Amino acid sequence: MATQAQKMGSVKDIQAHLRHARPDTTANEYMQELPESVREMVGSVDLMLMKGGEDRTSSEVLLPIATNLSEEYVVSD
Repeated sequence: MATQAQKMGSVKDIQAHLRHARPDTTANEYMQELPESVREMVGSVDLMLMKGGEDRTSSEVLLPIATNLSEEYVVSD
């Protein structure tokens, strides 16, 4: 949370939110600089997950098959 919030407020703001006694604890232990390439990758993965995945076809096909198999092949005693 602290890493994401560092561009939204001051270290003192984040320290107060996280209830740290010292701002250097917040800055040194909980905040780190993320390269732009990492931010772009995380944004891309988030977008993919929010859309339900890159390729839903395989899960849409396999789930009904798995469900039907479990219903059709019930072992009776």
